Amino acid sequence: MRAYSITKFQIRKIHTLKNLLGIDDNTYRNMLRSFDVTTSKNLTYTEAKIILEILEDNAIKANLWIKQPLKYDDSSRASYMATGAQRRMIEGLWRELSYEDTDKFAKQSLRTFLRKKFNIEDTAFLTKEKGIKAIQAITRMKKNLDDAATSV
Repeated sequence: MRAYSITKFQIRKIHTLKNLLGIDDNTYRNMLRSFDVTTSKNLTYTEAKIILEILEDNAIKANLWIKQPLKYDDSSRASYMATGAQRRMIEGLWRELSYEDTDKFAKQSLRTFLRKKFNIEDTAFLTKEKGIKAIQAITRMKKNLDDAATSV
């Protein structure tokens, strides 16, 4: 198993851009061979990211694609609000902690946690101080689960 495997989102985006650009199968296979793989499913996360940057740049130059703004763009947030890095960390830690199979249910359970603990609906409404507290709480929850699993 290769470290940090490609995500389903990356696979879909690679194929979307490949088709949008009209890249023929031989050219696409040559791109994959440059990473010593025969299918996009065998790419690592980083290799997929490299291919996506190349495809996205070509699609933008051809006026076929518009780059989306970052999900956690800090440029318009007040300085006392949680940073994009804090919000990414909270959501990442929660995904690791969550026993839910789908992102939809993991997001719902994170919202429930935030509502009960901080009286807010989304990480977008966290202050920096509450962001630190949320990270600490989720980290403790994760440690307690890990400790319980090893003691069994």
